[in-house]
Amino acid sequence: MTFFSNTTYRLAFIALLLLLAATVYHRTAHFDDAWFAEQSYWLVRDGVVRSALFAGYNGWETKLYVFHKLFIYAGAGLMSVVGFSLAGSKVLSTLCVVVAGGLLWQYARWWSREGQWLAVLLFGGCGAVLYYAAINRPELLCMTLGLTSYVALDRPITKDSKSGWAGFWAGLAALTHLNGLIYLAAGGLWLLTRAGWRPALWFGLIGGLTTSLYFADALADSNMGGLIAQFRNDPATQSNFSLTDKLGVMLGYHQVFFHSLREIPLTALTLLSLFFFRAHLRLTNPVVLYLSLLVASFWLLTKSNFNFYYLLFVPWLVLAVVGGLIKSREVHTVRQLKAVRLALLTYALCALVSAGLVIRENLEKPYAPEQNARLASLMPQKGTSVIAPIGFFFGQMDNYAIHGLTYYHLLEKQLGTLPLATFFAIAEQRNVTYVVSDDPGNMSYQIPLDGPAEIGAYRRIFRDSTRVIYAKVSKNG
Repeated sequence: MTFFSNTTYRLAFIALLLLLAATVYHRTAHFDDAWFAEQSYWLVRDGVVRSALFAGYNGWETKLYVFHKLFIYAGAGLMSVVGFSLAGSKVLSTLCVVVAGGLLWQYARWWSREGQWLAVLLFGGCGAVLYYAAINRPELLCMTLGLTSYVALDRPITKDSKSGWAGFWAGLAALTHLNGLIYLAAGGLWLLTRAGWRPALWFGLIGGLTTSLYFADALADSNMGGLIAQFRNDPATQSNFSLTDKLGVMLGYHQVFFHSLREIPLTALTLLSLFFFRAHLRLTNPVVLYLSLLVASFWLLTKSNFNFYYLLFVPWLVLAVVGGLIKSREVHTVRQLKAVRLALLTYALCALVSAGLVIRENLEKPYAPEQNARLASLMPQKGTSVIAPIGFFFGQMDNYAIHGLTYYHLLEKQLGTLPLATFFAIAEQRNVTYVVSDDPGNMSYQIPLDGPAEIGAYRRIFRDSTRVIYAKVSKNG
């Protein structure tokens, strides 16, 4: 008994590929695209990971020690070939989706061909995957390396877990993003439970040594103090230093799985599977055990419940659903079979809606490189200093010395408030020639579109419905 015909699965897969391509094409810029692309840019150009966009903050303009290391290195290697463009910055994430899909296909071969189709389609149809498949963030690479580790661990037929290789891949996941430590924790405990302490110890040793490469640059510079200082002062780590903040994150942890339509369909499908197929999805099931260890590890580790962290769990949510479906399908009644089909078709409909929302965003928002070029045409003094959204990096990183508006947003958080007059006084002090505003809601210092035509040493030279440009007035007028 199968849920759908092989022809249906093939057509669904082709539709998924077209859907993914439609969301990736001319993809709108995400805040992190430029932030991480710039780090890779300086690594290729100067041999040092740093950030001019955040010059003056946490020593980042000189050298970054706390960053998503393997992700930045991989991005640098890839973008040195495809270019430091907005589209180029997104290639790595898209490749990770393809590789992770291939790994799921490989793992599910132990079940059946239908299991393989279901695994790939549920993964690619997850709204979070569709959304982040073309955003320059490290979670997809981290997830793919974690999945590689799990595939090496759980080998249902041969039973010979490759614990050393699994530890290596889990260590690379942690080197990509420190949240990847959950794959080390889950893998070690999984092995301890299922295979004993020797393979678990070997896994932990190899994984730990791989992760320790995180400190290599600071040790080479004899500057572990700098790494510690950057870690303690990084705005992304602050929630783990306050007990109240940490408890708040832990209490709101469930939100990771229920943020929006991107996460809810797969989460709901997993919960339904765990309930209705519970005879096959107990903790003795290797996927369920690993998923449970991942969820528990991240609950203890995480500093926030951001929606993009959901990606770290997606492959195992998918495998839990598919495992339950495949192992119980022979005992399904006709009514149950219809219910499963309805649930899967509803999931497919949610995927279409999620993809449609991404495509609509791509159509409605200006394409950043083109918008940047239009703004730059109004800023003829090339080679000068500008304050602009960090996304102005794309297409303009070689034309101006760009200081990001996000730096001033962080400065305002430190000071409590940063009046517009004070902001422009700082710009004048730093000999900034042009100031470009950002969209409301972005993590940037907000310059109002209806602000004064002249403020301090600056005069407004352009304004439309989304941007305003101020230029420094020469002393001669």
